[in-house]
Formats: sequence, structure tokens, C-alpha cells
Amino acid sequence: MTVSPGLMDTLAMALGRRVRRDEPLAHYTAMRVGGPADLLIVCESVDEVVRAVGLARRHGVPWRLMGGGCNVLVADSGVRGLVIVNRAARIGFDGEMVWAEAGALLAVLAREAVEHGLAGLEWAAGLPGTVGGAVVGNAGAFEGDIASVLRSATMLEPDGAVVERPAEWFEFKYRGSRIKGAGDQGSREQEAGGEGYVILAATFGLQQGDPESLAARAGEILEWRRTRHPSGATMGSTFKNPPGSHAGYLIERAGLQGYRIGGAQISELHGNFFMNTGDAAAADVLALIEHARAEVKRQFGLELELEIELVGW
Repeated sequence: MTVSPGLMDTLAMALGRRVRRDEPLAHYTAMRVGGPADLLIVCESVDEVVRAVGLARRHGVPWRLMGGGCNVLVADSGVRGLVIVNRAARIGFDGEMVWAEAGALLAVLAREAVEHGLAGLEWAAGLPGTVGGAVVGNAGAFEGDIASVLRSATMLEPDGAVVERPAEWFEFKYRGSRIKGAGDQGSREQEAGGEGYVILAATFGLQQGDPESLAARAGEILEWRRTRHPSGATMGSTFKNPPGSHAGYLIERAGLQGYRIGGAQISELHGNFFMNTGDAAAADVLALIEHARAEVKRQFGLELELEIELVGW
């Protein structure tokens, strides 16, 4: 979508001095690739997020939210309109209920829950991404997921109203919800929204547990991730696991571990992790994704479905 320079100038003036023009999104994505956003603003509070979305809507400029920059591949051509980076990250505890703003890191929330002796989020120890993105994409691991612990979420709706939605409203499914992959913002790195909805905060219901046991379990999960998931510039899991199998296993069986296109490489440690070795373009990563998908289809007859979101393509 092309936006007139006049509209962009008017929106930039309304957003104020902190707005950035032609800001490379490679600075904000875990994969360290991605071209410029026409406009970008970093919001440190929920009120700032609401204001930025409202101004973009009022001026007719397309917008999207980003949080931790995981699970997203931004095109080398960048993103037209406004990108809002959500850094609102307050966390609060009230007995067994835990409240977190959407920009809070999920791994931080999991760690603090363990420190408070609360069970239910240990599976998220070390998991990248933000709370908002995790809710949109129903993040999960080790037989746990967001759907099992979310009680409600505070939403900014398309009409500008801020409302509380119960967990049932999201219609959670495997790595998805009713607002993942729809609308003008994208998926899990909407971060969080779809069809014009924006997640501002979420409330989780946990259970009392033994702090030492919880810490030990979280430590086991962190060690598992450290030894089996590559570090460095990666989007996390690239594909969803197909029924009855695992995407990484299929990619490895296809003989693609370590396979490279340009500066992008399939990890030698885990087949479902695609790496930026230092000089990858987003086009390299996408070409590698399509090659892996085609090989798995050719060799095993299975169509892998992306877990990440393609932005700006």
C-alpha cells in the first residue's frame, strides 16, 4: 500500500520527536534482517501504544505492532506506514493471578512466576518473544501453552474501545488464535493483534508450587534449550509441526542440516531453526525456507506450514 508523503508527514508531526523515519527493521528483529519502516516509534507504556494506533487510524496510515521481533521475517524492501514497537513491560502478582503488559518478555514472566513459587509457566523458561505475541500465537512447549493458563486479556478494539476479553474469546488452537494471521497487522508479531485488535495486557491463572521444584524444572528446560536450540540470529521455530511428526526431524531427514543460501543457513543443531550467519538478506532466508518446504514435500509428501509470519512481501 502506497501512502502519500503528506499523510506520513502529518502523522510524523502528530507522533512527535521520538518517531523515526526510514528506520531499518533489522535492528528490531531477532533474525537481524529487514528493510526500513517508513515511520517507527518505540512505545514504553500502554497509553503510548493506544495513542500511536489511534493516530495512525485517524490519519489513514497502515500500521503494525512489533515486540521482541521473533517469529517474523521482514522483507528487504521494508514495511510501508507506521511500525509501533511495544516495550510496555510491567508485571504484577496478586496471589495466584499474574498480570503482564503485552511488551513484557515471556521468559521474564516465566522466571518471575517461578521465583514467586507459582506453577504453570515453567514451559516458557527461556522461550523468546513477548507476552502479547505469545497470546496471539498461543505459544507453547513441553506440553504447556498459553491457552492453558490465560484467564483474560485487555484489548484495544478496532473501534478504539479498550475491553477485557476472556480466554475463550480467542478460540485458541495449535500455535494460533482467532486473531493470528488476519488483518492489517499480521500474526504473532502483530505483537499483538489481528483484524485491528491489539493486545495490551494479559492475566494468567497459576497454582502454588514448591519453589525449589519449580526452579529445578525451569533449569532443566533452560538446559534443554541451550543444548538443542542454536543461539544467535534466528526467528525460532520456522515451521509448525505437522500432525504426528516434527518439522525439524523432517528437514533433517531430507538432508538439509547446514544447507545454505547466501548468508542464511539451516542450523546444524536443529533443522527447524534458520540462521543469519552474519550477512544474510531476507531474500536469502525466504529462499531457504521455500527450498526446505519443497524438499520435504518432494521426499515425504508433507506440506510444511509456516509458524513465522512474512511481513512486507
